[in-house]
Amino acid sequence: MAAALAAIQRDVEADHGVRVDVVTVGDTQLDEALGALIGATREAVVNAAKWSGAEVVSIYAEVEPGEVSVFVRDRGKGFDPKTVATDRKGLSESVYARMRRNGGSASVRSAPGEGTEVTLVMPRQS
Repeated sequence: MAAALAAIQRDVEADHGVRVDVVTVGDTQLDEALGALIGATREAVVNAAKWSGAEVVSIYAEVEPGEVSVFVRDRGKGFDPKTVATDRKGLSESVYARMRRNGGSASVRSAPGEGTEVTLVMPRQS
């Protein structure tokens, strides 16, 4: 998992010119569900790099026995999640739906001027 997060860091920094800081606590092999978590993480980081105006996007990931949690944060301009147009599929399909389809959850906390935090939680499969 740590290697997949490092790949997101390299790709987003190269493609968008925004620094991405990654902190991981623990590591694990990727399975299908955790692959979906990585996909949702990538979408959240790309969205932050493209839209937040922040110079840095942070990824914090924690691998615990029962679940894996990832937090994507920026101190950018923020937004009101309720006002995202329905034709914008980044959050609705690439984050929320992807996590739900694989048994996980996603939430977004943001407000104009306050930055954004995306929280992704995926239960670990036995």
